[in-house]
Amino acid sequence: MISDENFEEKIASREELIDFYAKIHKLDINTREVIYLKINRDFSFKEIGRILGKNEQWARITFYRGKLKLKEFFKNEK
Repeated sequence: MISDENFEEKIASREELIDFYAKIHKLDINTREVIYLKINRDFSFKEIGRILGKNEQWARITFYRGKLKLKEFFKNEK
């Protein structure tokens, strides 16, 4: 059985997750794809580059810049 406290935590976590993905959706398509492949599928940067027809360095830089943009989105939210 789920306690009220546990239920509230799950709802809060779900809302945070929805907010996180809403912010990812604001990114350009290439950055979004890199982030999805990295965090959801745990592909290496080399594999991501191969999937998207780019190189490993491009995937790393795109992921890094995407993380910076996401941090900025969260910072501006406060």
